[in-house]
Amino acid sequence: MGNNTSPLESLAAFTIAFVAGIVTTAALSGYISWVKKSKSEV
Repeated sequence: MGNNTSPLESLAAFTIAFVAGIVTTAALSGYISWVKKSKSEV
């Protein structure tokens, strides 16, 4: 069996994974800053 995936499908998969990584990093960064802010108020 050969590889039948097109280059566009590979690019789309890479783009989805890259954007998901960016969103995850932004969310985690925001959460960490929120936790630090909450701890400083206590």
